[in-house]
Amino acid sequence: MRLSVIIPVFNKFSLTRDCLHSLREHAPDTDMEVLVVDNGSTDETSFALAPLGAELFGDSFRAVHLPENRNFGPACNLGAREAEGDFLFFLNNDTVLTPGWYPPLEEALTGDCGAVGPLLMYPAEGPLPLDRVQHLGVVCQPQLHFCHLYEFFPVTHPVVRRPRSPQFLTGAALLLPRRVFFQAGLFHEGYINGAEDLELCVRVKKAGHSLRCVQQSRIYHLQSQTPGRHDHERDNARLFKERNLWDIYPDFHLRLKEDGYETALNEHLVPYARLPRRRGEILDRAFGRDSTAPDMAACLSMMEREPLYGPAYERLADLCEAENDLSLLGEVRFLQARLFPCRSAARRLLDAAVRADDRRLRREGERLVEFYDRLAVDPDLPAMAREMVDFGERLEQPGLSGLYADWLEGRGL
Repeated sequence: MRLSVIIPVFNKFSLTRDCLHSLREHAPDTDMEVLVVDNGSTDETSFALAPLGAELFGDSFRAVHLPENRNFGPACNLGAREAEGDFLFFLNNDTVLTPGWYPPLEEALTGDCGAVGPLLMYPAEGPLPLDRVQHLGVVCQPQLHFCHLYEFFPVTHPVVRRPRSPQFLTGAALLLPRRVFFQAGLFHEGYINGAEDLELCVRVKKAGHSLRCVQQSRIYHLQSQTPGRHDHERDNARLFKERNLWDIYPDFHLRLKEDGYETALNEHLVPYARLPRRRGEILDRAFGRDSTAPDMAACLSMMEREPLYGPAYERLADLCEAENDLSLLGEVRFLQARLFPCRSAARRLLDAAVRADDRRLRREGERLVEFYDRLAVDPDLPAMAREMVDFGERLEQPGLSGLYADWLEGRGL
């Protein structure tokens, strides 16, 4: 059985080079061809790709150069039509393969399973030396927005090891039989670099197949390295809902409940995962067991053990302030802003990033602050919450209705 690895690219040749080298280094023990579809790159991709591919993969490599950027979906579809393999593996060029990445994926494609994806990880960098979850399956939030389940959790956490059959998988690293891909109608080409993978998952499931995220397969993902990657999010979301609204359902809160967590809403109706009160009390006792206040090592240990335990982050931030460790402070504030999302956390991240002169974190802080500032003046939030109460009742999900009813009650509405 032949494997066809299909990699769409647009500029960023250094990423493509690193991705191909990692694929060569960790090539699976199977008949494999590699197809790179170049979306009209204007950098060295246009002349350096073919020689590099031939050097690494010989006759098993093909470079397909397009005269213009046709985006992710059309490039992948072209690669699939050119491919000769029985299995198609769509792979972003901003990825790095790790040892043994392929066998677990191949083994998972049994029975009714129609598509599988690996655990995608953010590589450990900076002062927090833990690989973290980027993709463990895509879930649908109550208001039908999509997010990666447990994004930024340490990959060592027990929830990462649980078998998962998610509602959606990302197209950044997706393996499926050729016949299933063509049966599902390929990627819909009306999207611009977003949501085409979600729709493909809908079609795969409607054809009677299941999806699996296979945590034993691990790939690093640098994510969103293509310029303008998120420029069309709103249009993509609108098109996706127009075409698939009746085939999706909110499952974010259901997945959290299965794993022993709760769903909460911040002041702007943004849903997030939180610890049940009882578990928080147990961790309070464990964290404050000694007569002395926890040191940095204790904070880091607790953050790895339970990423949703907020006091460990606050204690570590205080220690960073005391020691003027602005680099670590910025990373702590970043995790707080993502795991405990709210306006104040975003502002603390931006402040820390400015003090640390960290341009990456500053851009993220500015983005989040702008997002919350827009929501802060939105007069429709109470009306949206009432709609969600009704929505939960129509779905016969009292937990979902109660979540928004409690938010309204907390605001005295």
